[in-house]
Amino acid sequence: MTSVKDDGILVRDESFVKYERLLTKAEVEGRIDGPNKCLVCGMRYLSKREAENCCRTLP
Repeated sequence: MTSVKDDGILVRDESFVKYERLLTKAEVEGRIDGPNKCLVCGMRYLSKREAENCCRTLP
């Protein structure tokens, strides 16, 4: 959300700052736009092994 200050300037609410930090962290960790993708759900990972084990069920 955004709010308007007295001068008519839009200011971003604090709640979005945490979201952007989490989004940046996910990108750095490769969970967003990582080079390897799970073939089942499409989540992305930095390593091929993590992507292969993403939706694997235990016997």
